[in-house]
Amino acid sequence: MYYAFPMKKWFRQCEVKEVGVHRSEAGSVTAYSAFFTVFAIGVGALALDVGRMTVLGSQMQNRADASAMAAAVHLDGRSGAQTRATAVAMNAMGQMSGISGDGQDLNVQTVNFYSEYGATTVAAKGDEDSRFVEVILEPRRVDFFLEPVVNPSGGPHYKNLAARAVAGAKPFICAVPPLMICDLGEADPTMGLALKSNIGRQIMLKMPPGNNATWGPGNYGLLALPDGSSGADDIGNALASVVPADCYSTEVSTATGVKTNKVKDGINARFDLPGGLPYPAPDVINYPKDVEMKGDPKVMMGSGDWDIDAYWAAKHGGSVPMELQQGVRSASRYQVYLYEQGLEFGRSDTDGQTIYPVNGAMPAGYTLVSPAGPSIPVDPLNPDDPDYDGVPSQTVAANGYARRLMQVAVLQCIAEGVSGSYAYPTNGNFLEIFITQSVKSKAIYGEIVSPLSPSNDPDFHANVKLIN
Repeated sequence: MYYAFPMKKWFRQCEVKEVGVHRSEAGSVTAYSAFFTVFAIGVGALALDVGRMTVLGSQMQNRADASAMAAAVHLDGRSGAQTRATAVAMNAMGQMSGISGDGQDLNVQTVNFYSEYGATTVAAKGDEDSRFVEVILEPRRVDFFLEPVVNPSGGPHYKNLAARAVAGAKPFICAVPPLMICDLGEADPTMGLALKSNIGRQIMLKMPPGNNATWGPGNYGLLALPDGSSGADDIGNALASVVPADCYSTEVSTATGVKTNKVKDGINARFDLPGGLPYPAPDVINYPKDVEMKGDPKVMMGSGDWDIDAYWAAKHGGSVPMELQQGVRSASRYQVYLYEQGLEFGRSDTDGQTIYPVNGAMPAGYTLVSPAGPSIPVDPLNPDDPDYDGVPSQTVAANGYARRLMQVAVLQCIAEGVSGSYAYPTNGNFLEIFITQSVKSKAIYGEIVSPLSPSNDPDFHANVKLIN
């Protein structure tokens, strides 16, 4: 009994102390939990907001990069290059973002053009010297998602993001023969070789010597090869080649001199002449000249009137098929050439434009021409004369119908003062020409088929890249 009471008292005191200790620890855990909860929310808010800004920033930069690259494709030096490039950058590509903020659209704000960009940056003066394009997007605001909750007194609770990109173009064209022509539109704007209204008109592609009939002093329509060689053999072989080697940039070098026989042989390789070079076109018939050029050998460009009725009566008998007469004007020589091979093509109802090969439905204003089969003129009495017989006796060139098509550089001879053997800019102007007849003397005659650009010729490459 003596020892019992003190022991019970002692135990009760210990219980009180232990209870007191447990209550103090519970308060500390609550405080720590609250602290870490707030910290975790802050870290989560920061991670979420940083992630959203990163995603939006990447979307904006991708949009700017894609727009600049697409716009740079149109920097070919031709008239309207800046307008086309701006339209593509602004409208042809659209992108939206789901990141909350001041809107969803990622719009282009500004498009700038430069002739030089890098250590020295020079604004372009116009279409011809536009080599680089800068695309700047409208700034986008990204709202912070949880930061206003964690930091209600701070601000602003958003951030503005920007994006820009610069791309450059250095076009080049391959499989091009060494031929050039001066743009007649310099002296007469209605004769501009890039005008669609002049498609189908005949032109003297290479002038013969004499009577000052030169494009420029010493220039008769020839170019040096891309590697710089300009000898008669080199040029003649390039003209005869089925697929000319190497590629031209938008700057070319002229070659002086007539080089008559080599040039004649090179062009006539397409026409299956006795003793000539191999690989003719699948149809080697000669087509008549435009009436103006037939009557005057000094006329540089005809009207496109080549008396198709007389040709058809002589080579096929009867009248020209109705599908070749529909529209405002009769078919061009190039269109008759396709028809005689039995190739389906589209022809414009208003001018000389041709769609070949045909891919899909005809656009408005075009008639689909579907020949029943090949009808190449043949004359057993004159089998080797392209004035009468169009069926070749040699192995036909691998490029088929395209054997009589040539891509020609167009120079601004007056503006550039073309004279002698020098390098001159083409400003991206190349023309596709259909060779209408074999070379009999020294001149080359062709019919305008179409202006060329990276958008309509697989051998014309835009060659664009991002600068930054």
